[in-house]
Amino acid sequence: MIDRIVESRCSERYGVRRMKWLGIAFAAVVAGFALYKISYPTHTYRYRMTVNVEVDGQMRSGSSVIEAHVSKQPVFLPGVNPLGYSERGEAVFVDLGGQRNIVALLASGPYAEGAAYPSFVVLQHFRLNLFDDRQLASLSQLRGRWDLPSKDLPTLATFSNPGDPTTAKTLQADQLEQFFGPDVRWRGIVIEMTTDAVTHVIESKLPWVTKLTAGLAGSNVFVSPGKFTLNGPYFKR
Repeated sequence: MIDRIVESRCSERYGVRRMKWLGIAFAAVVAGFALYKISYPTHTYRYRMTVNVEVDGQMRSGSSVIEAHVSKQPVFLPGVNPLGYSERGEAVFVDLGGQRNIVALLASGPYAEGAAYPSFVVLQHFRLNLFDDRQLASLSQLRGRWDLPSKDLPTLATFSNPGDPTTAKTLQADQLEQFFGPDVRWRGIVIEMTTDAVTHVIESKLPWVTKLTAGLAGSNVFVSPGKFTLNGPYFKR
């Protein structure tokens, strides 16, 4: 009987010690995570991209809200960027009527080779030095509205059949009349800083985007030199 009592008390002490060490380990993990977030913070901002096209004298527009993140990150090897960039948002779809459409992709360049475009379109406008901690911390406070210069436009695409991704073609802003007829004219893109929620409508316009962005492959970008290739991140991230 005495042996059982001793054994029970020893088990209780072991359990208390174990819980104590688990508590200490958990607190250390929490403190470490908090210290990491303080040392390497993430700064977030949102902007609305609005694409304007005139069709037969009437303005047709589409827009999306994109959220961009800039994070400080530890550098363990030479040549590693101390800043990390990521985005959350979708391409802009403009319905021109009569099965005609134009899509401003989340990329830039003739063949959408500039996949980092959404992270830098705002930063280029404000000309911030993000290696300055004060300017980096100001990202969430950015305000303003401006017309996007033609040199900073995203890649534009159109689908002769919005339900079929293989009908995609890229085009330039000055080629709208050539693609759609003399009644269609480019009227530019407006960028506006906002706190509105990120939009989620592209899949209602291009239903195949859901499949294109699914899984690990859907988050990768594969570029073919001199050729436009469909990639999930061009439409949704």
